[in-house]
Amino acid sequence: RQSPHACGCALKNARKGLIWTRRRRLRPMRRQLLALTTLAARALQPPRTRARHTRHFSVSGRIYEGDGPTIELFTKEGCTLCDAAKAVLDALRNDAPHSLVAVDITDQDKKQLWDRYKYDIPVLAIDGVYWTKHRVTEGDARAAIDEATAGEFRERPGEPDASRLER
Repeated sequence: RQSPHACGCALKNARKGLIWTRRRRLRPMRRQLLALTTLAARALQPPRTRARHTRHFSVSGRIYEGDGPTIELFTKEGCTLCDAAKAVLDALRNDAPHSLVAVDITDQDKKQLWDRYKYDIPVLAIDGVYWTKHRVTEGDARAAIDEATAGEFRERPGEPDASRLER
């Protein structure tokens, strides 16, 4: 912006790194130049990529043992819904005895489970038969464990299969 004065002070001020603002005050250009150079430097940097897994810790294994049916929890590290399902089943451990086994679908030897369940964990099975996915309530868990103890448990509809959907 040009100075309203005819003396050429805008030219002198431009050489000093100052510009005219609307209020007719001079403001340092350094802040603007710094912002522009920072944006340019960020644009020239390669995009940041986050490592998917730097280390993989398997969560497979027996969580606890008990009399009665064995419940398999298909899970992976860091699954908060899986932790909630574990808490519900652990609360029923004394009233409705059962064993709980975690199966990590991200293990190298579980590729087939990863292909089936990658979008739907936690997935739960009782004695190898599909039971439910995502959320578990205490009432549903008690009823399913009682059915399995009596030998009347049947597979529920809706078993996830991501590999079928991706074809």
